[in-house]
Amino acid sequence: MNGRGILVLVAVLAGMFPCFGAAGASPAAKVKEKVFFFVAHPDDTIACAGTMFLMKDMFELHVGVLTHGERGLGEAGFRDGSTRATRTLEEEAAEAMVGAKVHWFEEVDGDCYANSQVCHQLSDLLKELKPRAVFGMWPLDYHLDHATSCMVLQKAIGIAGMRDRLEFYFMEESYDSRTFHPAYFVDISEVADMKREFIRKHVCQNRNDSMCQLEMADGEMRAQRCAMYMLGSRQVERFAQYDGKPQGSRCIFNELPPPKGWSQDWSAAKPSKWTPEGGMK
Repeated sequence: MNGRGILVLVAVLAGMFPCFGAAGASPAAKVKEKVFFFVAHPDDTIACAGTMFLMKDMFELHVGVLTHGERGLGEAGFRDGSTRATRTLEEEAAEAMVGAKVHWFEEVDGDCYANSQVCHQLSDLLKELKPRAVFGMWPLDYHLDHATSCMVLQKAIGIAGMRDRLEFYFMEESYDSRTFHPAYFVDISEVADMKREFIRKHVCQNRNDSMCQLEMADGEMRAQRCAMYMLGSRQVERFAQYDGKPQGSRCIFNELPPPKGWSQDWSAAKPSKWTPEGGMK
């Protein structure tokens, strides 16, 4: 084959197979796995914001919010719609920090239910996204909207037929979760400042920086519950697992930095014996 024939052949192959094109062309970017977080109100993802910062470059993040937090500033703001507008904008700004897409559901703050319509709406979204892992709110919670969001999520996963096809974890709300049994600890100390700014995006709920101070104080307390952190100041977020069973052969926490100095293999799904609650049996 002469030189011209070779050039023609290369041109044909380049058209059929783009990766066969010019030297140095980069291959197609790897598609990121999706992680989905489902909460009751704007600002509820402060429970896992540090973990989201650690995940944001590794995974495609999505957040579902059951309500718009319409009653978060009293009945007057609920009736005229101003609280809904304010909290929607604040949530969008916060989630933009971790690159997460927000999906809104139209239940009402303080008056939401795990009804058929919203469960099927969430089921359709899960089937569309096909997330690797899902995070929901702990089912035993002082705030009934939080517990309701967990019921909606569990029902939606069942409707979608995805119960055995994804990793399912619960987040801990610092002052609302009851009898929480952690199985995983995430050291978020390196992104603690970013978590503070995430919380502060929720201006209307963080008067005098009170919500930020409370959440970060609780994160330090969680760190103190880890044996290796009895000295020093660190920040930790804790998570539980669905049904107390290992999530198959994969565990998303194995892809995140473990608490500093702790070489824990999370795939065994065993809680730390150092937690006061004793973990799941």
